Amino acid sequence: MFSFLVSTQPALRHSDIEQTYCLSSISFFDATTSNRIGFRGQHAASFLQQQGLEIPPQPNNAVEMRNGLWVLRLSLTEFWVLDVEHQHTEAILELEKAALNASQVTRLYCQHSSAMFVLTGDACPQMFAKVCAVDFQPDVFTPGHIAQTSVARVSSVVVNTSQSAFKQTRFFILSDISSADYLWHALEDAALEFQQTIDKERFSDN
Repeated sequence: MFSFLVSTQPALRHSDIEQTYCLSSISFFDATTSNRIGFRGQHAASFLQQQGLEIPPQPNNAVEMRNGLWVLRLSLTEFWVLDVEHQHTEAILELEKAALNASQVTRLYCQHSSAMFVLTGDACPQMFAKVCAVDFQPDVFTPGHIAQTSVARVSSVVVNTSQSAFKQTRFFILSDISSADYLWHALEDAALEFQQTIDKERFSDN
């Protein structure tokens, strides 16, 4: 019987966002085609731990593993695993296979249902203030925190993935893929005063 393992075909995922480039203090790129997978269920947390993944202790928190994978906890029973750098396709596939036989664990196809953007730059919190009611200033919204909110009237998951060791301010935005083009241009407009850089080339060959 055929098993639809979406992680085995990352090359078939695509994004129609048009890229442009200019010098800026804020950069953002379209990571919609990057590897990711979600799990939901009463045993989702223990399942991920059994697979060797670190999980955040509380909902609306995220952790970065040493291998670069990000684990997002969106509720007590829902988790997303993000491979932003496209370095762990096989690991994502193995997770997906293992979930087939796991009790009370349901796969979520967030790699197809959601768009993903990565924003970098110290002015990101100020830019967010123009399109979102949440205060993303670093002393309020610290690294590892998640906000499930509205960005430019689009329901979104915003993750602070800033790295204090490198003094880098960075956020992930995940939202419904049907609104990806609208949200991309809304962010573009919000970032105009910061002369945004939009960089998609990094993922164009994946």
